[in-house]
Amino acid sequence: MYWSAERSTAEVDFAVTHDMSVIPIEVKAAENLRAKSLRVAREKFDLGLVIRTSLSGYRDDGWLINVPLWGIGRLTDVLDARS
Repeated sequence: MYWSAERSTAEVDFAVTHDMSVIPIEVKAAENLRAKSLRVAREKFDLGLVIRTSLSGYRDDGWLINVPLWGIGRLTDVLDARS
């Protein structure tokens, strides 16, 4: 799934479900750590967690997890470890 705000430039590349929750995922091709679209989606839909994947290393900010691009295949392991 994909989400885009009607009157905004905010968009989320993917939305997945995990343990009955919807989790938006933003894919960045560089070390861009801005999460404007994820923040907008999180507030609009009252989501507890969002995921960004980029060239940066793993980082868990509580509401946002950055998963390195090379580690996205292990996303369910990351989410299960937080449960």
